[in-house]
Amino acid sequence: MALKREKALRFQADSAQCLLCPDMGGRIFGECCGKNLHRIDLECARQPSASFNNYGGNNFWPAPEGGKFGCNYRGNEWYVQKSINEQPFQVVSAGKRAAVVGKEIKIVNRAGTLLAATMRREFTLLAKPPECFNKQPLKGFLSYSTVDSFKVHDAVSAEQALVASWTLEQFEATNDTLSFCVVPNSKSSINFDFYEHPGDKIRYYEKGFTYRTDGRRKGQIGIKARSKALFIGFIDRGRNLVCLRQNLGPKDGTFFNIADNDQPRGPYSAADEYSIFNSDETMQAFELETVGSAQIQDNVLKGSTMTSATSFAVFENPKHIDDFLDEYLGTIFTPSVWHKAGSKNHRAR
Repeated sequence: MALKREKALRFQADSAQCLLCPDMGGRIFGECCGKNLHRIDLECARQPSASFNNYGGNNFWPAPEGGKFGCNYRGNEWYVQKSINEQPFQVVSAGKRAAVVGKEIKIVNRAGTLLAATMRREFTLLAKPPECFNKQPLKGFLSYSTVDSFKVHDAVSAEQALVASWTLEQFEATNDTLSFCVVPNSKSSINFDFYEHPGDKIRYYEKGFTYRTDGRRKGQIGIKARSKALFIGFIDRGRNLVCLRQNLGPKDGTFFNIADNDQPRGPYSAADEYSIFNSDETMQAFELETVGSAQIQDNVLKGSTMTSATSFAVFENPKHIDDFLDEYLGTIFTPSVWHKAGSKNHRAR
């Protein structure tokens, strides 16, 4: 908090606080009951000179990452464009519980199409935690929402480019961190078209699944938009911490493949509204991600808008975490036979 005292926007809740950092890609960092909630690379924050300034926190950037419309490739070279990596947001408005930041960007996708757009993040500190936390005694909570958008200025067709708002909220991974998704028909809800199949790191339950995000093996999964997931989240037993993330829509528009791979079956071969990323030991982090849809009108790309909500709660004791998981995930299914599918391995965000 002290490092960004002069440049960040600070929001105070009863037992928590958070920062919105316009000069760090509009990232959000939180604290609750004295616990840092996000991964943060302090050296990168002090001297942001890397080819990708991976500060941590809640990041907002354009999808897709790979494929023929990828925003993070120059030919076969993975890179983050200057308007995303270096260009700061400008503060449009700021108050005690809300703020808006924005910037005019120009990015070139892998197909060579130039996108000139307004990139905008609207932040709101929420007064209450989600209802699913109300049944458990809490020491404290932090809740906020973002409306993240791209507005494309020029007439670009859907054959030239796609873009969607994408938030990647990054946390430190340990043996105590376990991610989950509450979703009907859990066994058919996951898209594995990212990296190698995560194998027995996935466990299926009656009302969802868990993914052991311990930062020890790189992997990523998507949660299909058609599966109608309620939310994703993680628990950290070592800190009695639970986090929930919700993609609040809009749920119309065109969802497409965001994966960091060659997407051999094309940009419409997947359609996810959530993703969970697990790093290897070099970063020891994981991400809970919300993914928006492209707004296309008469075959012209207009942009993308997505509302996400994030809530953290520090529970009174670990038993309450078990009670929470029992209620929202249900009974574990018998593990199925795992199949592995190889794919390219790319850099973490």
